[in-house]
Amino acid sequence: LGIIHKILMLFVLINAIGDIGNVVFWWANSASRAASLNTAYIGETVGIANALIVGTIALLVVAAVYIIAFYGLMKQMKWAPQLIIVITVVNRALALILYLISPTFVFWAIWSITLIALAYFDWSKMNTTKAETQ
Repeated sequence: LGIIHKILMLFVLINAIGDIGNVVFWWANSASRAASLNTAYIGETVGIANALIVGTIALLVVAAVYIIAFYGLMKQMKWAPQLIIVITVVNRALALILYLISPTFVFWAIWSITLIALAYFDWSKMNTTKAETQ
């Protein structure tokens, strides 16, 4: 495993843990929930009472897909980096639509670009390595 692959695995694991941690924080801290869910588009469309449920489902689905991708990375499957690129783009698009846009979106945009770049480089290396061994 190359350094890019190892870093990508670490970042994907951090991302999944962070998504799950965010859900736990929403359930434990009503101020956080109010700030990120209730006043955002999600709170306006599904209602404040349902925003926590819908937000939780969305984030846990994203976390589950990252965990599947992590498993694929552990097995060095070529689809894993592609899945990371897709779920990262979908996750950012959903975040823009569902959640309140704040200055922290800059951090998450940089994080997403980093994940996408690492996944692309890892996928490219997997293709190059496979081509050389044939």
